[in-house]
Amino acid sequence: MIMLIRNLTVQDTGNLLLAINGAFADYVVPYQLNTDQLQLKMASEHIQLELSAGVFEQNRMVATMMHGLRAINGSKIVYNAGTGVLPEFRGQGLVGKMYEYLLPLMKQQQVDEMKLEVIERNQSAIRAYEKNEFMICRKFLCFAGEIKTDDHSKVADIRPLKDYSWTLLQSFWDIEPSWQNAHQSIEIIQPKALGAYIDDVLVGYVIFNPGNNRVYQLAVSKDHRRKGIATQLFAEMRQQMPQAKAQMNNVDEVGEELSWFLKKQGLVNFINQFEMKRVI
Repeated sequence: MIMLIRNLTVQDTGNLLLAINGAFADYVVPYQLNTDQLQLKMASEHIQLELSAGVFEQNRMVATMMHGLRAINGSKIVYNAGTGVLPEFRGQGLVGKMYEYLLPLMKQQQVDEMKLEVIERNQSAIRAYEKNEFMICRKFLCFAGEIKTDDHSKVADIRPLKDYSWTLLQSFWDIEPSWQNAHQSIEIIQPKALGAYIDDVLVGYVIFNPGNNRVYQLAVSKDHRRKGIATQLFAEMRQQMPQAKAQMNNVDEVGEELSWFLKKQGLVNFINQFEMKRVI
């Protein structure tokens, strides 16, 4: 059977959803989306259809590769927001063929670098990406569980964070957020945010979504750490989380303080991912 590779279009949304859910049903971490979730993913991750592709057998999408595009520090960065192949079409080199199709288009748009994330134990996928000249650059830890803290300390005043002053917030960071947790995504998702204030000065914050228990960012000013501020933020967030559960994905392993804190709050490091990149 002859298969066609082409760019995705807005008319492909239904077919794309079927392909994603079919490809990821047996994934290391099973992954399913509905139409609204797919649309939010495409918006928040800045997915560009002209840099995304599908493999079609007749009118059925049997493989797909979605890419987001952002300008970061003066460079055009493309992010692989999802690559999936239906089980019965694996082993045919379709990932490589989609890259062969898309790479000239990326060069036309003067893309500088491609990034992706892959689960650490998914060795077949890692090998496929390495064949396409990707190299591992970071290791991400993913945490989930029930928040154990019930802290009632009053080190800081916790109240809603209404405005994101990113220059200030970034000064609190030890690690750079991953693509899905970056400020460009947060501004589209518009999750909840809490700030910790001492004498009306912001010294820490947490950004989260009670709808899916996801924590996107958590940071405390370097001058105010080890005082219970992060614990206080988590305790307040816990009150707004259904069943007090939380999940924080893609914590850079070099952020040892954050990893230690999440474990202390009852979350478990349940899986890890590699961030891989390729310079074009």
